Amino acid sequence: MMISYFDTVTSTNDIAKALAKNGATEGTVIVANHQSAGRGRMGKSFMSPEGTGLYMSVILRPKFPPESSLLITTAAAAAVAKTIEKYTTVKPQIKWVNDVYMRGKKVCGILTEGQIRGDNLEFAILGIGVNLMAPQGGFGELETIAGAVFEDDDIDKEVFLKEILNAFFAYYKNLEEKPHYHDYVSRDMLCGKKVSVIQGGKELYTATVCGIERDFSLTVEHGGKKENLASGEVSVKI
Repeated sequence: MMISYFDTVTSTNDIAKALAKNGATEGTVIVANHQSAGRGRMGKSFMSPEGTGLYMSVILRPKFPPESSLLITTAAAAAVAKTIEKYTTVKPQIKWVNDVYMRGKKVCGILTEGQIRGDNLEFAILGIGVNLMAPQGGFGELETIAGAVFEDDDIDKEVFLKEILNAFFAYYKNLEEKPHYHDYVSRDMLCGKKVSVIQGGKELYTATVCGIERDFSLTVEHGGKKENLASGEVSVKI
């Protein structure tokens, strides 16, 4: 892996994407101290305050088809959760499909973007943002939603970064075999809960979550019927 560090960027995904288009190799990692325009799934912004978070993007050149790209996001979520467990006594949970929670608040968001050429995935950009500590003054209007992994600053950010990368690439080398399935599902926070299913910014219906399938789709039940929800089609919020 080659890791490049920046102070402030618009988005680490933006830099990684530009490098990938210019031929940067798989395993190139971009890390920033601050993002001025961090973003998440469904066009949402991702708050990236200076100095208190870990913001990184990884260039990947997977050999599997675009429809398998969900495996990248879910493997990253499992890798982050496993890493957090090495350093805290609080068990993190994963909110399908790409968020990691602690103490009922979101501490990590993941965004995977890619470029398709023909029927193949030319490259993928895995973006990970972790709130390591709370910023001075808190998270503002996101205070009821966003949280931090640690309650003090006694953490070596670079060690934490490399732990996440090591955990992710341990999955990635055999990713199509879904080696992270158990690690992901065992930390699921939605099973058995009532959720609102959102699509296109509109609430479609309320359902009960039944579980996560081997393809990482979310099975929900509503109106006496079961349905599998795929990433990219819906957003689920408690």
